[in-house]
Amino acid sequence: MTTVNSKIYSLTDEERELYIKDGFFIRRDAYSLAEVDALGDRVDALIAQVETSEVLNPEQKQTILKKNSSAKIMTGPDSLNSLFRIHMFSNMVCEHICDRRRLDVATVLVGEDLFCPNDLYFLKPAGTGHPIAWHQDSWYFTNTYETGDSAPIEYASIGTWLAIDDARVDNGCLWVIPKSHKQGVIDHEDAGITKALPVKRQAVVPEEMEKHAVPVEVPKGTLVFFNNALLHCSTPNRSNDFRRAYIVHYMKSTIRHTGSGTAGHRQKILDLGWGTPEPYICGRQMPGCVQTTPEEESMNWDKALGRTLTEEDIRIPLSVGMTS
Repeated sequence: MTTVNSKIYSLTDEERELYIKDGFFIRRDAYSLAEVDALGDRVDALIAQVETSEVLNPEQKQTILKKNSSAKIMTGPDSLNSLFRIHMFSNMVCEHICDRRRLDVATVLVGEDLFCPNDLYFLKPAGTGHPIAWHQDSWYFTNTYETGDSAPIEYASIGTWLAIDDARVDNGCLWVIPKSHKQGVIDHEDAGITKALPVKRQAVVPEEMEKHAVPVEVPKGTLVFFNNALLHCSTPNRSNDFRRAYIVHYMKSTIRHTGSGTAGHRQKILDLGWGTPEPYICGRQMPGCVQTTPEEESMNWDKALGRTLTEEDIRIPLSVGMTS
């Protein structure tokens, strides 16, 4: 567990104002090209390890790798839409969710005691990457978690989005509606999606509001911080280039599970005995709230993925170390 003592990467006054006013702000060059490439290479290796594992059965592999139904090939990154909770399968990625460049901001805007409800790696292969409908992450969170003090979930959580590739309109970049977070959580309806996409419901967005949408075109290595009530979507990848992003959400450790809602992936991981889907990141673990799984009860991922951790799971060269 991490203790954040000094906020080296903390908010500027302008960033705080943008977050409050527009619901998001952008930090370009937050990560070096080498760091981003290292993460991308590690996930590519992880995909191959899952696909070729002799320990995991087909259903278990599908729990980790979400297939792209429009893919022209059957294996590798080009065949996928997303990977959920990849921190569980890679120490390098697990260190990434504890990186000061994310945490210094999250602890200021949300609180010093945080856990990670999920992390997602999105893949949009050239020409086949699917769109993601307008939605609010807080809609999903509201159906899974409660704050315990009647406060809106969006004030107890934050999303962080890292561009693994240059994000442009033609390759399916993120779109947001500035200031949309101020209306709170709005209705979401069935999007009629049968493909293996992470967003099955779409927000009911008035046409007048949608007119204010803006693309988030950013170079690789950029971090975007956003309020989880901010309306966002992404368009299809119509280019010849890959478009990937790594998203990490943080929540106050006072959050509790509602016992219902869209917690299927988390519950599946728990049922499989794979370990902790929602790790504590910094500060205190609160009694009666989200709990961790004892390490001795967790899956041996080195064995399951047929790897030697100390040789293969190379760390990202973080510019600032963490304290434990």
